Amino acid sequence: MHLSLSIRARLFASLLAVALISAAGLSWYFLSQMESLGLRTLEERLSSEALVASAFVAERGLGAPASLQSALAEANPALPSRLRILDGAGVAVADSAGEAGIGIDYSERAEVQEALAGGYGAFTRSDEDGTFAMYIAHPVRSGGQIIGASYTSAPTLSVTLLLREYQQQLAWALGLFLLATLLLAELLSRWLTRPLRYLEKGTAAFAAGDFGVRVQPVGARETRAVAEAFNSMADHVERVVGELKNEERRKSRFVSDVSHELRTPLTAIRGAAETLLDGDVAPHDADRFLSTIVSESDRLARLANDLLALQRIEGATGELPLRRLDLAEVARRAAEALEPLLDERGATVEVSGEAPAVLGDPDRIQQVVANLIDNATRVAEHTTVRVEVSAEGDRVALSVLDEGPGIPEADLGRLFDRFYRTQASRDRSSGGSGLGLAIVKAIVTAHAGEIEAANRPEGGARFTMRLPALKE
Repeated sequence: MHLSLSIRARLFASLLAVALISAAGLSWYFLSQMESLGLRTLEERLSSEALVASAFVAERGLGAPASLQSALAEANPALPSRLRILDGAGVAVADSAGEAGIGIDYSERAEVQEALAGGYGAFTRSDEDGTFAMYIAHPVRSGGQIIGASYTSAPTLSVTLLLREYQQQLAWALGLFLLATLLLAELLSRWLTRPLRYLEKGTAAFAAGDFGVRVQPVGARETRAVAEAFNSMADHVERVVGELKNEERRKSRFVSDVSHELRTPLTAIRGAAETLLDGDVAPHDADRFLSTIVSESDRLARLANDLLALQRIEGATGELPLRRLDLAEVARRAAEALEPLLDERGATVEVSGEAPAVLGDPDRIQQVVANLIDNATRVAEHTTVRVEVSAEGDRVALSVLDEGPGIPEADLGRLFDRFYRTQASRDRSSGGSGLGLAIVKAIVTAHAGEIEAANRPEGGARFTMRLPALKE
């Protein structure tokens, strides 16, 4: 079974393990150094005692063991160690511990053999009682010959001995250390993982649907980086979700608007057709009903064409066929294309101004200008429409000014919505689908531009399109 632990639990265990291992290693290191220091100090002292004893025996000789034993017995209270005098065979002839040690054969010990051979012997071994002791042997020379050895020993410091003698105190110390380590590890793990807990709460709330939640970047650099990345992701997701919701509302409103726009012509067509099917209709009434069917059918066709055009513009995924354009020249071509319609309405178009070139789709930009000019000639009879081109910083502005009554303030914010008509244009005999300005805005937006409408102080309305100027 896979055991899943939290980061805090893993961090707590890691800190505890590091603390215990470090404490154990350091303790063993310092105890070992203490043991080594004690051994070196003891060896120096025992070696000095053995040298003094060798000099003493060399002066007196081994011929009077009783006097040697008497001298060692007198010196015993002052000696913290045990001193033996060995003959040439390695047998004790005098012992500071008492006569019981006389006659003991030490010839099998390596340090004694080393001393009897003329060298210096040192060895550390465990005694019968389990304690550790150091043994030092120095040769005794007389007349150039080795006649024996001085042999000293004393208990030494041992880590094992310390642990054995102070096990109760060590147990208490270890318990207190463990308690302090546990407390410190718990506090450190809580402090180090606190930013992660904040992040966990934030992500949980985000997963539950609260896209407005953010976390405060605190803690270590890596934790702050994760928090900032989460906040950036949350901003992006919140923006995308908002756009999706808005798009869903737009689609719902679009379907409702299309249904509403289709209902009126279809109702008119159905009513006229049913009347004709009933028969007994006067010829002039039959012509009127047939005209209604034809005109409403044309309206449906225009509505379908405008919807397809809007869908192609807004749903286009490829790049536009951009060309270098002079907006003043585009306006003149649009006016020339509308010349028959302008003559019919008794309207004229004046184009003025100059500005840097822009990048755009010639056909689409001309469609925008033509639509704005067409709308401007509808609001007043025998009117003059002015088209002004100018530079505005890094943008090029094209304004269409009419001489109509202006736009009600309540309608200014919704002019470019689909199917929206001002109160003055509600009369459907104009033949408009209510999509003209929506198509205009979609084209301008596709060119990274913007369009706005405003009333002029002297009367009439101004529609202004702004596109990025082409850098030379």
